[in-house]
Amino acid sequence: MAVRSCQTQIGSVAGQQVTTIEGLGGDHRVQRAWMALDVPQCGYCQPGQMMSASALLAMNKNPSDQDIDAFMSGNICRCGTYPRIRAAIKAAAKMS
Repeated sequence: MAVRSCQTQIGSVAGQQVTTIEGLGGDHRVQRAWMALDVPQCGYCQPGQMMSASALLAMNKNPSDQDIDAFMSGNICRCGTYPRIRAAIKAAAKMS
């Protein structure tokens, strides 16, 4: 489950497993898709976008555009790379 770290008090996750973007490793399918499609522009939103995309794909192996838009709606990209983000999520869904 993806949560916003800026709004999550540490006590609310005490004793639970927490995965950050570093915890995805360097070869996660979302990261590979992001790089292949040149998604990042400024990088400001990338940790949140990638963690949300990873959470979405963990719950929905083949999300539609509507699924992606609804799930990712809380993540704001100041550079407006939403079409590339959606494309990368679809590409990552096809990877193993």
